Amino acid sequence: MIVESPQWIVSAMSKKDIQELLDRVADGTGYGDPDARLNDERKLQIFLAQEQSKVGIRLNWLTFFLVVVGLLNVAVLAFQVWGK
Repeated sequence: MIVESPQWIVSAMSKKDIQELLDRVADGTGYGDPDARLNDERKLQIFLAQEQSKVGIRLNWLTFFLVVVGLLNVAVLAFQVWGK
């Protein structure tokens, strides 16, 4: 049995391939080999973990941006109050 690196496979998959994988895992039929289903589930888990990581990075940047905007807002408010 040849074991391929699932992380490399998932990063090389297109959206169509991912949708086919989701459909196949959801359907649950067509698996002659029990390891095939486990491999598909592992690929799916790796894909979901990668997507969660991407979303987390985006949220971190959004939070940073909002903190900067908030600090600028405080600076403008302080200038308006004490600058008069």
